[in-house]
Amino acid sequence: MPDVAEASRFQQEVLGFKLRERLVPAGGDEVGAWLSVMTKAHDLALTKEPAPTTGRLHHLAYAVPETSDVIRAADVFLENDVFIEFGPAKHSRTQGFFLYVYEPGGNRVEVFTGGIHIFAPDFETVTWDTESKGRGTAWGLGVPESFHTHATPPFGGASA
Repeated sequence: MPDVAEASRFQQEVLGFKLRERLVPAGGDEVGAWLSVMTKAHDLALTKEPAPTTGRLHHLAYAVPETSDVIRAADVFLENDVFIEFGPAKHSRTQGFFLYVYEPGGNRVEVFTGGIHIFAPDFETVTWDTESKGRGTAWGLGVPESFHTHATPPFGGASA
């Protein structure tokens, strides 16, 4: 989406989402917003679209009960020749344990567990200006370039 802040405001004002975290690089526009309707760190993540288009899907996410379920999913994907793009690892933001793969149709799918839950009614939005301590993940694993460019449907040379 071209304007993350505008889309975030719509989600909050019209649909009742709460803004939990956002990414605003120093001197730049908001490029990420994580929103929820209940206690999860996010039910919806909005990010800036790198291609000059709209309506592309970054990923779908499936929640599993335990960290071991994410690790088992990685083994199942590996055994079935499903491309593992990223993880298993832990997000710096939201603190969820994750794995990203491409399903046969080319869509990115996340399998995740955990993450923070927010129960304080006066919780204040966390604003990030860059990756935490220069890290793409909590434990320092770099983010693959495809994570910022691949979406479906593909757009010209923008998708991996």
